[in-house]
Amino acid sequence: MSHIYSNEKKKALKVLTDLDYVYVDWNCLNRDSEKKYSNSELLNNLRKSSKNKGTLIILMHDTADINKTYNILKDSIDYLKKEGYEFCNFYDFVNHF
Repeated sequence: MSHIYSNEKKKALKVLTDLDYVYVDWNCLNRDSEKKYSNSELLNNLRKSSKNKGTLIILMHDTADINKTYNILKDSIDYLKKEGYEFCNFYDFVNHF
């Protein structure tokens, strides 16, 4: 996000918090919407983006406009599990807060 919007985002997050909403944004991605990558490059992008992070909210796209991310979904999940990550559904995640 551009730094020019950071103050606006802070204001919006305060409003959401005051309304008792939970805000969730992605903090990890495989860059599948940026340009054409090989499957190994997509997986490597995920590895780099997830490095040294605790909880991950991963942005991946389910269309084949640029990349066929669904072809590396199993490998992505296997990698993350090997790294010790656990998977939960969205509602379990937001109800944790």
